[in-house]
Amino acid sequence: MTGGAGVPEPPGPGASPPGGAGGGWPPHDVPGAADLVAAVGEFLEAEVLEATEGRTRFLVRVAVNALAMVGRELVLGPAMADEHRRRLAALGVADERALAAAIRSGALDERAAEVRAVVRATVADKLAVANPRYLEAGPGPGA
Repeated sequence: MTGGAGVPEPPGPGASPPGGAGGGWPPHDVPGAADLVAAVGEFLEAEVLEATEGRTRFLVRVAVNALAMVGRELVLGPAMADEHRRRLAALGVADERALAAAIRSGALDERAAEVRAVVRATVADKLAVANPRYLEAGPGPGA
């Protein structure tokens, strides 16, 4: 099945390549998507970044960071998605939109600590993909 612009839709919930993070989806073999993304990122960082300056150097850094995010999502995403669905289901909501509606309506006021834990875990998952260094600092004020 394909999504917008002919881009294939990702595999269903809980799906992961049978070969693990390094292997690909059948009929594809090693290297898998995460490996290819990492290789391109390493090439850009080691070869292209050093050979550029100014705006092009900045854009190469942006590309390296974007590829790193894609790689982390490929590796971590399926397990995170499963856990996210489990956490939301434990609160009795189907998705983040339903969680927001339940919070706004006050339906989860008696479970505020659980809601905070779910929201913190969601933010931590997002940071683990977007920029894991933000997690190294630990929880901020009011955590």
